[in-house]
Amino acid sequence: MTLKYSSNRTRIFQGMQFALISSLVLLSGCSAGFLTSSDSNVSGVALPASVTVEAPDDVLSKTPERSAHVDANTMFQILAAEMMVQKGQPAQAFDLIYEVALHTRDAELAERAFELSITTYDAKKIEAATILWREISPQAPIAWRASFLISLSQGSVDLALKQWHRYHSLSEEGLDKDLLLTAQRVSTSVRSDQSVVFMQSLTKDFPDSWAAYFSLGYVAQVHGQLDVALTALEKAKTLQTTASEPQINRQLVKLYLQLDSPQKGIDALKPYLKKYPEDWAVQEGVARLEVQAKHYDAAEARYEKILKSVPDAYTSRLSLALLQIERKSYAQAEVNLDQVMLIKGYTNVANYYLGLLHQEQNNHEKALHHFASVMSGNYYLDAQLHRAEIYFSMNDMAKAIKVLDLIDVDSPEDKIKVYRAKGVFYSYENEYTKAIEQYNKVLAIDSDHIEVLMAQALLFYKLEQFSAYERNLKHVIELAPNEVDALNALGYFYVEQNSHYEAAESLLKKAYRLAPKNYYVLDSLGWFYFQKKNYALAEEYLQKALAIQVDDEVLIHLISTYWKQGNDEKARALWLRHHNKFLQNKRLQGLIHELEKL
Repeated sequence: MTLKYSSNRTRIFQGMQFALISSLVLLSGCSAGFLTSSDSNVSGVALPASVTVEAPDDVLSKTPERSAHVDANTMFQILAAEMMVQKGQPAQAFDLIYEVALHTRDAELAERAFELSITTYDAKKIEAATILWREISPQAPIAWRASFLISLSQGSVDLALKQWHRYHSLSEEGLDKDLLLTAQRVSTSVRSDQSVVFMQSLTKDFPDSWAAYFSLGYVAQVHGQLDVALTALEKAKTLQTTASEPQINRQLVKLYLQLDSPQKGIDALKPYLKKYPEDWAVQEGVARLEVQAKHYDAAEARYEKILKSVPDAYTSRLSLALLQIERKSYAQAEVNLDQVMLIKGYTNVANYYLGLLHQEQNNHEKALHHFASVMSGNYYLDAQLHRAEIYFSMNDMAKAIKVLDLIDVDSPEDKIKVYRAKGVFYSYENEYTKAIEQYNKVLAIDSDHIEVLMAQALLFYKLEQFSAYERNLKHVIELAPNEVDALNALGYFYVEQNSHYEAAESLLKKAYRLAPKNYYVLDSLGWFYFQKKNYALAEEYLQKALAIQVDDEVLIHLISTYWKQGNDEKARALWLRHHNKFLQNKRLQGLIHELEKL
């Protein structure tokens, strides 16, 4: 038995989206990974690296210098506000500084009010401070940058474009850098599809700029509009400069890893790698594409090539080890994971995969040791679940449940994993009532959990709690009208109960339309027609089912159908040909004798 847990084996680039206020906090920062070629270092935790931002100056420790003309009362208010900042009261400090700036129309105070508004995480305060600073200091580019982000977050694309052009006219940076910084800000602060529309408008304003199309591709990728992203990045390639070519291809490899067309990505990136064979970030990405395309020999060779030139490329070494595990090259995988283990920050992931490696070889003691060594982080829960699974496979139910009981998790998703594991274990031990209780805990968190509703329904059936069984299946069908297993199960149940024949026919015919080559759907439909005494049609569906899968229940139904049609010899011949394959099925073994008594 292998339980299906999330193993974290595949990590692809995903654009992160943060709230507008988070982006505004970083308004004065610049993107180290986004504007430079620093992501060519493949020894980081995840490749290709996501966009990073330099930390801004600490606005909470900044006190504006005041000129001599400020009166004593104003200076007192400024000092009082800064004392509030030091006491951790930024909202109160903002209110005070904002009122002073509004009264004095002082540019430095307006800027300070803006800085403090960001620390309040209050969108209304940020907007008010931005408007005030922009009015008092219309030549301040950051005020206009904040303005277009606010307008865009409110859905005002046209206004945002006007404000962006004002920002760009005041910015000391060049067009390319302004566009790239804009893409970063927009991708992290504006959640709606308006951000893509905004970036598309900038490509119309700057149709000859590679950075405009690159920025559109980046933002579209973050928002999941992958086709738009690919078209934009391919256009950027036609306009690329020597300096921008690596950046565009690094973004392309991230995108191809998200698309379901790895071979297309491999082919598209070959010319670039021929030109820049030592761009290890792209090499690593292409190796991952080769894994997706199942070109395992090529991927392994590429990872080896990376490691030969960059021995500390630990993500590549880890990826190589995972590929080797998949290919059952356990000795080589263990060597690579042992090296990964030596790197600070990689201990948990290395222990986790070493645990998997040994579990797949049934080296239970070693597997348990490594899983127990995963003490925290993203791999902690899955490691404990695997420990429980191993104990269960060793017929030590008590230890398996104890491991699950000791797991300390807070999130609903993690609790569901633990409850489901207990439900599976109790089910295998035929402790159906306990399993149902665990599944009830899942449903208390997520009442629409289809997999749990189905698993629990099976237990209700075994306990002959048929009303609960029917209730669960109906609920699943309400949630997922095309769920073939639920349609088939409920339809077959009605047939077995000799009730609701009209509903049964409707359910089973729908399941058949959705899965015409599913043998158990064919069997159910055949058995429905048997019960309706339409033996010719029953034979047709049951023969199709048997041709797909020689199954004991299908045999019982088809033999019974032949017998009902008076084809005793055909029924006996079919029974003789197959009954020895299912010695555990007592009904099948005695079927001919049973039919002879009818």
